[in-house]
Amino acid sequence: MKRIGLFCGLVWLASFAAPFATASTSVTPANRCQADLAEISAFLLHNDAGAEDARAHHGSLIDAALHQAQADSSALTDAAADAAADAAACDAILTAYLRAWRPGHLSVTALAASAAPAPVAAIDPRLPRVQRLGADTLLLTIPSFNDRYRAPLATLLDQHRSELASHRYWIVDVRGNGGGSDTTYAPLLPWLLDGDYLQHALAYRATTANIRAQEQVCAGQTDPQPCLRQMGPAIAAMRAATIGSAVTPAAEHITVQAPQRVEPKAPRRVAVLIDRDCGSSCDQFALTVKAGFRVKLAGQPSAGVVDVGNLRPHPLPSGRVLRYATTRSTRAAELPLDGIGVQPDLLLPAPPDAAARAAEVTRVQRWLESGRL
Repeated sequence: MKRIGLFCGLVWLASFAAPFATASTSVTPANRCQADLAEISAFLLHNDAGAEDARAHHGSLIDAALHQAQADSSALTDAAADAAADAAACDAILTAYLRAWRPGHLSVTALAASAAPAPVAAIDPRLPRVQRLGADTLLLTIPSFNDRYRAPLATLLDQHRSELASHRYWIVDVRGNGGGSDTTYAPLLPWLLDGDYLQHALAYRATTANIRAQEQVCAGQTDPQPCLRQMGPAIAAMRAATIGSAVTPAAEHITVQAPQRVEPKAPRRVAVLIDRDCGSSCDQFALTVKAGFRVKLAGQPSAGVVDVGNLRPHPLPSGRVLRYATTRSTRAAELPLDGIGVQPDLLLPAPPDAAARAAEVTRVQRWLESGRL
């Protein structure tokens, strides 16, 4: 997979945030913001896997954003009464600066006062679910590829095996799926791919901070051994590489994968609904299943947050935590997708509201069953 299990998304970051969350009391809010900005600008260029590409592609825009952020952060006040407002303003300044580098897989935690936690729903709305749309068509909705939903998705596919196999047409709805882990959707691939597909290796940026961050990922797991088995070759290759270089532990940059069918009566036609909120592992899912002979993508282009990944935390002077990318797909040199997205086979207008969003499913169902739009 493009990212490695649950070690790629944001799911593990909370375990690392707490040790870094002690803000300094010896500097003013403005100084803390300026210190964070200076640390980010220096750290990214040396450690982030996408930084060199970003500098080469739009370095002047990054420089302009840095100058603006420096001016904005120096204008923050030092009054105790304004501390919360200054923290929120700094959050916005740093986020705007990071957006100049790239639109996703790059962020900082906020120091502004957080809202009260939302009440826990009786039924998790992010769980995958199956809905029968007609005698021939099923709707499989997968709102998230977070690692916690891998087992529920696998269970769903197993429990509904007969129903899934008996319907000729599937709609797989991943609109709004912000990604998570490629391993989450792995149980679905044998239903959708009946021919070979290509998998591109990852290049790891070898720096002292990145090696330490990869090691900490495994140390933070309840059972670190599976993580170490997966991450071990990458960590060893990074240690042996020249600092600042990109290293690919895999012997081949491109490998051929050959999935096995789960059922001989897999769906005849599949439409995968994507949109601009389908990002990260959802981008990768769309790109992978696009190779299926029976699969068409419908909707709008995906988010395009997939060329760099495997986010790791880095503490900033204020107590904020920078989350940055440590790997870059070897695919990106020939087929960059960040800021572009995976393109649908059937481009549909973006639905303006919930009713139009529901109508999009009905429209795609009609297209699958009759060819009419």
